[in-house]
Amino acid sequence: MRSRAFSPPRLLVRLLARLYGALHATLRFDAYLPDGSRTTPGTYPFGPEVFALSERDALALGGLLASARFTTLIAPGRDGDWATEVATALGGRVVRGATARGGARALASLLRDLPSDSGPLALVVDGPLGPAGVARAGAVVCAAHTGRPLRPVAAAARRELVLGATWSRLWLPLPFSRVVVVVGETLPVGAAPGREEREGLARELTGRLAAARERASVEAAA
Repeated sequence: MRSRAFSPPRLLVRLLARLYGALHATLRFDAYLPDGSRTTPGTYPFGPEVFALSERDALALGGLLASARFTTLIAPGRDGDWATEVATALGGRVVRGATARGGARALASLLRDLPSDSGPLALVVDGPLGPAGVARAGAVVCAAHTGRPLRPVAAAARRELVLGATWSRLWLPLPFSRVVVVVGETLPVGAAPGREEREGLARELTGRLAAARERASVEAAA
């Protein structure tokens, strides 16, 4: 007999979404751009770009992703079920899948849906099992097939709660915290990179994510 798929109780999900939304409303976000200028996510001209992030920053950035109407790729599994329900309750758009498991189907679905959608796309590039901060090539493939710019993004806050039981050290800003978001330089991706080039670009993306994370941490501590 097949076991029934896990489905989070909708009332509990709505409660969690409300609590998360209330937390997000207390946060102050500062965004730093590649040219050194400083802005706010509310004034950033979100368009058809691919934003690559590490899973550790998913909770910190989740409210922004929903409010800016991002399409987000969320990995399979129970944690992904919860994340999907909360993201959709907040108004976000979700495609299920991961580069390590079901990724080809998920990326195919993204590529099928995106041509008529001018909104931004967020990809967690090191899920669902890590290693933390190490980008897989899925974001590179997506950028190559869509022609969208690929940008690393990272976040940090001085006051945070780290969920130590998670492989990625997922964290949540504490209420009324200042959250620093660093948007990195666009990673150039050609129209049809071969396997070696994809792997090289993924390594470059890993390095740029680490640099963005370091800068975010420095700015948040200042």
